[in-house]
Amino acid sequence: MRRPSIERYPRELATAAREVALRLARAGHRSWIVGGSVRDLAVGRTPEDVDMTSAATPDEVEPCFEHVVPLGRAFGTLQLLLDGVEVEHTTFRSETGYSDSRRPTSVSFGRTLEEDSARRDFTCNALYLDPLTDELADPTGGLADLERGVLRTVGEPAARFTEDGLRLVRMARFAAALGLAIEPATWAAARATRAALVGVSVERALLEFERMFGAPGGARAVRLLVDAELLELLLPGWSELHGPATSATRSTTVRLAALEALTVETPAPGLALGFAVLLDPDPEGRAGPATVAEHALERLRPSRELRRDVETTWRLRRELERLTRTTGVSLAERLRLARAPRVEDAWRVARAFAVALGREPRVLGALDEFDAWRRERTRAELHPAPLLAAEDLARAGVPRDARFRATLAALETEQLDGRITTRDAALAWLAERARSL
Repeated sequence: MRRPSIERYPRELATAAREVALRLARAGHRSWIVGGSVRDLAVGRTPEDVDMTSAATPDEVEPCFEHVVPLGRAFGTLQLLLDGVEVEHTTFRSETGYSDSRRPTSVSFGRTLEEDSARRDFTCNALYLDPLTDELADPTGGLADLERGVLRTVGEPAARFTEDGLRLVRMARFAAALGLAIEPATWAAARATRAALVGVSVERALLEFERMFGAPGGARAVRLLVDAELLELLLPGWSELHGPATSATRSTTVRLAALEALTVETPAPGLALGFAVLLDPDPEGRAGPATVAEHALERLRPSRELRRDVETTWRLRRELERLTRTTGVSLAERLRLARAPRVEDAWRVARAFAVALGREPRVLGALDEFDAWRRERTRAELHPAPLLAAEDLARAGVPRDARFRATLAALETEQLDGRITTRDAALAWLAERARSL
């Protein structure tokens, strides 16, 4: 554990934080860096952003800066822009209400750091650092909790979780990413207040998954959510993926084991790859229907790109597993699969499930052999220049319908397999095919 210091911030963040502090100090307000970046310093990580807080209200902060975005002015938050660096400043505050299990119904601006710390979620996120004096303030004992390897809520845990249901998810995410054990009272309260996740928007759930799979520890975070019976509330359609109760335990075990195998090689797999494993329609590779998995993914309202990437990875995983267990696969089939977008992700998923299912070594060997072969292929091998053009097919009298596309595809197959290598040979093949159409 390292004592947080402004000297350990990236230079541009430290410069921006000092400038904010200096300007607010001239206006009579002492300000602090707060939250995740201070915590990251304590555990030896490099902060990627900087949030600040003070007793200064938005009306008092705004005149001190030229470029201000009223990001959440009603809640005391302004975004300050200094030489290309964004710094969020939030006024000390206390909160009450949380009628929607998300935002406080009532916000009262405060005058002390202690008031502000009492509203925060976990003690490790209630650390404050003065960028001018390098003084550390730790009113809730967050640094000691980090040293003990414990994640603990600020104040009474059930109250914290009831205020904002997504704190239950952040509990799992922080514990996993930071390698912390969840304090027993916090864990018990999480299980008791799981209903706080009901009604949380899918947009917020998707953002939490993005953060979870975008950093190391995602597999452990998902396992914690499962153990606390939270995943079924956060992920619409999760229960539907498991079918009858007798298969639920097996399905969950395989998916979690595959996710853990995946993150050994790819610690931060990203959202598409994480969902490709977690929501896989047929984890045991029995060629089952994908409808339920597609429905579970769709209920998260993914972007078109995310949905396409996940579904493409599912399809390619099946093709890859078929190819590696079938003899007599043509060169054209192998090349088409090798050049497919997201084939590397499909290989990672297929390999993760092979490990999770305890497949025999030859299965992993076949997957790895194909991946090595794929990497050795040149661009010219994967995407050879066409021997004929559309005009050649038109002149040969191939109708411009499905037969036109099928002829182009068939010719490419002949070329990829090495049976046709010249334009003259391709024209002869085309003349023969055209007579049969």
